Amino acid sequence: MSAVSRANGDRIHRPRRHAAVRTDNYVFSQLIPYIGNKRKLLHVIGEALDGAVPESGTFVDLFAGSTVVGRFAKKRGFRVVANDWEPYSYQIARGTIALNRSPAFDRLKLGATIDVFNHLSNLPPIDDWVSEHLCPADDDDPDPERERMFFTRSNGRRIDAIRECLEKWKSDDLITDDEFSFVMSSLIYAVSYASNTSGVFKAFHHGWGGKTGTALYRIRGRLRLSPPVLHDNGANNLAVQEDAQTLAPLLPEICGDVPDVVYLDPPYNQHPYGSNYHVLTSVALWDKPPLNPTFFVDGEKVDKSAIRKDWRTERRSAFNHAGHATEAFTRLVDSIDARHIMVSYSTDGNIPLSVLLQVLANRGELRVVTQPYKRYRVSSPRMSERPRTVEFVATVNMRRPATPHLVGEIADAIVNEKEGTTSDQRLPLFG
Repeated sequence: MSAVSRANGDRIHRPRRHAAVRTDNYVFSQLIPYIGNKRKLLHVIGEALDGAVPESGTFVDLFAGSTVVGRFAKKRGFRVVANDWEPYSYQIARGTIALNRSPAFDRLKLGATIDVFNHLSNLPPIDDWVSEHLCPADDDDPDPERERMFFTRSNGRRIDAIRECLEKWKSDDLITDDEFSFVMSSLIYAVSYASNTSGVFKAFHHGWGGKTGTALYRIRGRLRLSPPVLHDNGANNLAVQEDAQTLAPLLPEICGDVPDVVYLDPPYNQHPYGSNYHVLTSVALWDKPPLNPTFFVDGEKVDKSAIRKDWRTERRSAFNHAGHATEAFTRLVDSIDARHIMVSYSTDGNIPLSVLLQVLANRGELRVVTQPYKRYRVSSPRMSERPRTVEFVATVNMRRPATPHLVGEIADAIVNEKEGTTSDQRLPLFG
């Protein structure tokens, strides 16, 4: 088995076959658009698992994010423990990974599960936090110079009605925590799908759908909920909301044994998820952070993006800072007791490639599977100085001797692939 190998081309995931809004495929259904999600890297993760962990067991996803990797592992037969400290990610994980079957909603007495979702989708719209602070006063005559346009007002009022109803059901003890998360997972996806953004909530389009008016079918369409697709793996799956550094040393206790795989997908760059997806956090918490209804106040623009402030103090990641990422990664890896550690990372990440590989190789036998990509460019004439980046999945077998002697050769092979100097044949074998 090679330490470094190129993913087999005939297994590359083709996302158009599994559009999140209409597929019934468990892994991809209602999957929120998420920067850095591993939807296109699943075939590489699968190859890494095939080469190192052929048997099922317990798979811990310490940075669950969109939950696509946790779902992928669950579908492959692993018991999954999905963790993320972002509130929206936790709700998605609890509603789609921890659950194996749709909850009954017995206390509501509204009928079957689909009746519950239809009831919520058909609630009379109301004016509350979303419609008042994130939407224009008039959908047909918005003012993007003064009003936030994250959603149409009609959809904002639907979000308000659904979220207020869920909060009342919860306070009246009419739904369980699992039922709440099951619905919340669907709502978070619907909020993301209907937003007047390209997926990130740091800004909204100047006009519905931007200059080209694309995606009006989702932005101006009527927001509705539908039950998430679930998969029953017959295991006691868990969703956790904790700082990965705090959780990592406790995994054998939480899992009931040493986990078979601990998967790490930390942030690569300086863009924090807490600010990128702040609207999803506000919908999940429903704490209605104070804002001005419009962002043009006394002749000045104030809080145009409406970003919450608490991410800076409660969920600020060291991995977003080049000066702190290496120390954070080293401390995290050294605190893990598992049979295997898997890490997804990029050659453009904050942690230097050779340093990251060294930290991993010091814990056991290191193997790497790579996937090169052309870097994004705004237009054809504006070529990037670095036209390729390499995403890779590194796997450490912690029951075998450390392999620090392989780091230089593996790093050189990855760099050569990034620079396009390798052929289409498999990279050299190691070990």
